[in-house]
Amino acid sequence: MAKTSATYRELEMVAIPEGIPELGIEAGTMGTIATVYDDGRMLDVEVSREDGITLGFVDLKVAEDGSLSLIAFTPFGSP
Repeated sequence: MAKTSATYRELEMVAIPEGIPELGIEAGTMGTIATVYDDGRMLDVEVSREDGITLGFVDLKVAEDGSLSLIAFTPFGSP
């Protein structure tokens, strides 16, 4: 079943839709949904290294079909 804006939940894993060199991540890097807001149309996603160190937070917009697009990001530390 395809994801829709109503089906994303906090603590789920999602793929970041594009690379963010400032965070040292490539498109497809998995992140953890920290917050779902705006009636499921926006996600705040934490992106971490394999050792658990947080690289930053990514704001994603959820389209009606469930696809994700990058809105903004906030670095947490050095990648």
